[in-house]
Order: sequence, then structure tokens, then C-alpha cells
Amino acid sequence: MKRSVCCMLVVGLVCLITLVPGAYAQATKDAKTGLDRIDGYVVSIDKDKSALVVRQKSGTNVTWNVAYNADTKFTLRNAPSKVDEVKETRRVIILGKFDEKNTLNATRIDVRTE
Repeated sequence: MKRSVCCMLVVGLVCLITLVPGAYAQATKDAKTGLDRIDGYVVSIDKDKSALVVRQKSGTNVTWNVAYNADTKFTLRNAPSKVDEVKETRRVIILGKFDEKNTLNATRIDVRTE
């Protein structure tokens, strides 16, 4: 009896350890706007394609593809800014909607400086 309880606890612990990081790897919804939100660090930026790759802040090494366009609002610590402030290794908070290719189409990109 004790052995089966121990086995169940071990299996449960293994499942918990493998599932919890996946839960943190998901984008969240912004409570005010209802838009998808990613909080992370810029891994790369391609201004010619209007695209970013962002590593999620949670430490799971999950990366997201982000697209922006002329309608995307850029801010630097909540003050109006331009795409030029988006640089590799900078922290960003991005709001937008995911498309069918799992790319976040950004409506707002807020650059943070630590």
C-alpha cells in the first residue's frame, strides 16, 4: 500500500514539474484591453520585415515572433516613442493579437529600460 502511494506521489510530482513551465510559457491577456500580452526581451529585430523575436521573461526560453506595422504605437516607459528604441536585449511589453501562424501582430510595443 505504501509503495503504491509513493509511486503515485512520484508520478504526480514528475507531471507537475513538466507541466508548470508550459503554463508560464503562454502569452497572457491584458485585463484592460483584452489583447494578448507578451513580456520579454528582444532577441532579434528585422526592421526591413517589421518583425521581432522576443524571449519570454519567465525564464522558460520560449520565443515569440512579433510583427508590427505603421499603426503600431511605440512607447518608451509609457511615453510616446519610435521603433528605433527597440533594440536587442531590451525588455519590451507587447500587446496585440495572435494570427493563425502564432505570430503576435502588435498594436503597442512598450520599451522598458532596466
